[in-house]
Amino acid sequence: MATQPCPTSRSILALAVIALLGGATTTAAAAEPVMRLPSWIESLRNDSAPSATSTPAPETGSPAAADVASEEQAVVQAVGSDAESRAVTPVADWNDPRPPSPVATPVVRTAGERPAAQQAAPTGTFRRWISERVAALPKPATLLPSSDPEPEPEPEPAAPTTAEPEPVTQEHAPVTAPVAVTPDEMPTLSIDPASFRGALPGQTSRAELEEAWGPGTPVANAAAGTAATWQIEPFDLVEVTFQDDVVDTISIKLAEPMPVTDLARQLEIADLRTVAVRDEQAAEIGAVYPERGVILSLESGTRQATAILIEPLDADAFVLRAEGELDNCSAYALADLQYAVEIDPEHVRAHRLLLSMADNQGKWEQALELAEVATRLEPDNIWSRLKQAKVLLAVDRPAEARAILEAIAAGPPQQPLASAQVSRLLGRAALAGKTPDHRAAVEHFTESIRTAAPLLSKRGETVQAAVREMLLDAHLGTALAIAEGTWQQKSRVIPKWIVRSEALVKEFDGGDRERQVLELQLCRGALTVAAGSTESIEPLPWVQRLLELRDQMGETVTDPWKRRQVDWEVGQGLADALTAAQIRGDASDMLDNATLTAAYLERGAEHRELTPRERKEMGDLMFRIGILHSLQRGDHATAVTWFDRGVPLWDDNDYFARQGELGRLGESYVSMAISYWQVERREDALELSRRGVDLMVTAVDAGDLEERALAVAYGNLATMYAEQGDEQRSRDYAEMASRAEATGSTLR
Repeated sequence: MATQPCPTSRSILALAVIALLGGATTTAAAAEPVMRLPSWIESLRNDSAPSATSTPAPETGSPAAADVASEEQAVVQAVGSDAESRAVTPVADWNDPRPPSPVATPVVRTAGERPAAQQAAPTGTFRRWISERVAALPKPATLLPSSDPEPEPEPEPAAPTTAEPEPVTQEHAPVTAPVAVTPDEMPTLSIDPASFRGALPGQTSRAELEEAWGPGTPVANAAAGTAATWQIEPFDLVEVTFQDDVVDTISIKLAEPMPVTDLARQLEIADLRTVAVRDEQAAEIGAVYPERGVILSLESGTRQATAILIEPLDADAFVLRAEGELDNCSAYALADLQYAVEIDPEHVRAHRLLLSMADNQGKWEQALELAEVATRLEPDNIWSRLKQAKVLLAVDRPAEARAILEAIAAGPPQQPLASAQVSRLLGRAALAGKTPDHRAAVEHFTESIRTAAPLLSKRGETVQAAVREMLLDAHLGTALAIAEGTWQQKSRVIPKWIVRSEALVKEFDGGDRERQVLELQLCRGALTVAAGSTESIEPLPWVQRLLELRDQMGETVTDPWKRRQVDWEVGQGLADALTAAQIRGDASDMLDNATLTAAYLERGAEHRELTPRERKEMGDLMFRIGILHSLQRGDHATAVTWFDRGVPLWDDNDYFARQGELGRLGESYVSMAISYWQVERREDALELSRRGVDLMVTAVDAGDLEERALAVAYGNLATMYAEQGDEQRSRDYAEMASRAEATGSTLR
């Protein structure tokens, strides 16, 4: 007769832990120790298969959540996993990506949230949405502009009305995941000021020059003693100007014109980058070599040099060259601007261009410093102050931005374009922060549109692009304020604002690059609006349009740094699309779509300095991808590779505390710890669990989390310590879990 093995003290303790947690109901279930997930995280398991009758998982910390937690706690085996039982996620619908290795970057607006709007979510999965519904959705470009007046939304909610658009079948070009391109390394400028026969502008004194060359012939029409000429073979004439008895410039007139390439080769400057000097008819009349302080004077409209001008290194020359390279090689432009500031720390134009570059590239600390310098150097310059306000908005400091904008608005009257920008940024400031003022935002955007619209008749491609970009943002901002706020007839009003936004892009007759920038702004804004409300526009056509645009820009944008900026914008758009799909209940293929989003954001973030909010959102996406690998595929090994990248983005990030989200952060750590435990990274699992508990206790003390939520975290720690043989700690945490489970009150 077979004998039953005697249970060890460890397994007995594990069974006791399960009993304390209200765990196993059968002997089989009790054979292994278990760990649990918060209900809002467990709900992600089923994100790939929503139904019309599904209800959202309540927020942990609410009384409803506590009830669910006590009756339907998720149970995860502490050892091993059943991958067969996990849902298999099909290929992503947004793209056919080459899945990247998980790397830190991502962004999702709401990690794990299941908004109430899902209660009325349409049936069908995200895959069916693609395969069956995309052909019936008009591509945004097919919509016609509306002539309706600007809406006057009412604050009282009303039942939305929807109108089915006419079916339009669209053919979409295939799109691909981003391909890594190594950005140019920061170039080193070869600074070597030119001299002529021992005379170096800015250094050689007049006495030293005359000792070497002999006395010159004073120039008759020059101020006394400020210029002289010499006859030096084989040149026609050499003229030198002086400043404070020091050589300032040396002008060498050639005996006869000479091809620029030949002359540059003789002067050993042929390998340097030049910048052209043009006359009023745009004809090239000079070629500047900033590193040498050399300018070759050209016969107008030819490449024949007639003279050589040598002068001290000039910041203006470096700034001029940088302006010509901003669109094609950011690295070279940055090197030129930095050197311009080095030789002239007060150069306003250089600081403003550096500020614009830092803003575009997401280098926020540099941008803030440069904005302060620019406003100090030019305190009355409206554009520097507007740029400073824009940067402050980007780093989540809307109150400071609003103070700058209101000071400008209260000051002397500005030009219409500047006034319109002030109103637009005030609208964005009203939408920022914990308590957005949607009505004020609409009023500011409306004022911006009213002020700027007449400027569309102004000539000049640069002005046209700037005006349209501002108007486009004001239109999209209005749509977003309506989507996120409490208004009547959202489903009727919002599409009209999107249609007007699209008309602004369609009517632009400038260059292709400027049009692509506007198109990118349009797609990004439309997806942000789609993420703001279920009564808003459908996101899928905009996702496809965004990815197609990215492929087009991939062929035309050659600057590696700018390609990264485009990828960041695409990633942000896809993150909004994830949120839009989630709140509509159409969340199948979430894992693959989230992974594609992460690929773009990871590429785009390579040269960015992430704000606390961006770090939080990127960590959210990493966490979501890892959890989906764990829940849907039972793949804890892959899950922890994503968690490894998400945790550093969350650590030492004060955004959670400012937003009252420490409880949710703690629960996320506790959930990640289960995967670490299953891949035998026990110390990491314990550390994450303890850190999560500390954060949750802080949230309970602050009244942001129910004490009952701690039952899961304490119970998991009890199981972990039981597995390690630490019976005393296991009992302590099991008792703490039991007490937390029994209470619904909030600690103070």
